[in-house]
Amino acid sequence: MSKHTPPTLGADSFNCPHCGALAHQQWLKLWAEPFERTVRPRIADEKTSDTVRHSLEFSEERKQQLLEWLEQSRSKRPFLEKHDSSTFPRDEFHNLWASRCFSCREITVWVGDRITYPDVKLSVAPSEDLPSDVRADFEEAAIIVEHSPRGAAALLRLAIQRLLKHLGEKGDNINEDIASLVKKGLNQRIQQALDIVRVIGNNAVHPGQVDLRDDRETAVKLFGLVNLIVDQMITQPNQIDSMFNGLPEGARKSIERRDQ
Repeated sequence: MSKHTPPTLGADSFNCPHCGALAHQQWLKLWAEPFERTVRPRIADEKTSDTVRHSLEFSEERKQQLLEWLEQSRSKRPFLEKHDSSTFPRDEFHNLWASRCFSCREITVWVGDRITYPDVKLSVAPSEDLPSDVRADFEEAAIIVEHSPRGAAALLRLAIQRLLKHLGEKGDNINEDIASLVKKGLNQRIQQALDIVRVIGNNAVHPGQVDLRDDRETAVKLFGLVNLIVDQMITQPNQIDSMFNGLPEGARKSIERRDQ
């Protein structure tokens, strides 16, 4: 499995947040040029494209160029337009940059050292056995973690509480529920890890509550713990049941008689 290279300001190459490919990046300065007093920014609409299509003013080649530009405008995605003018705007942006992927040619916008476009989703996949309502919290947390690690951590603690209910626990007291799961086979080290990230224990945070102590590292650990709990309490038992049910009927009955 190839190593993931996260996007980093000024790096020659990284895994593109658009296409995911490990690709070289072209870095772009951004300049400010004021609009004329009567001009304001706007997004092109389909009506404008229809006007261009039926216009007798433009050649077919020019129409095609304009229609491509209008389509890019309607996409609401950043794109580049070359100008023939040799004059440059007076004001250059600082702490605002763009990078362009050599693989997909899409543009990434940076403010300081953080990506503001596109939305960056943490590269962590939920377990296939994660219940759908818990998965929704997990995936939402993955979307916001780069911008709001505290919000992501709050969602993940809530996801753990919901997961405990799916596992047959009451869901009212997480400390008691985790202790019950340990008796049913959950690794005690997972219990200890949940204490460290304040899901249980004396410093536990109420599920769904934002904790000012949370950071990205805490949120990343919580993603892993959700998947570990699912693996131990759902995935592994399902795999063992599947293996057992795949045995010949005689072998299964023999094992069942032995274990009575």
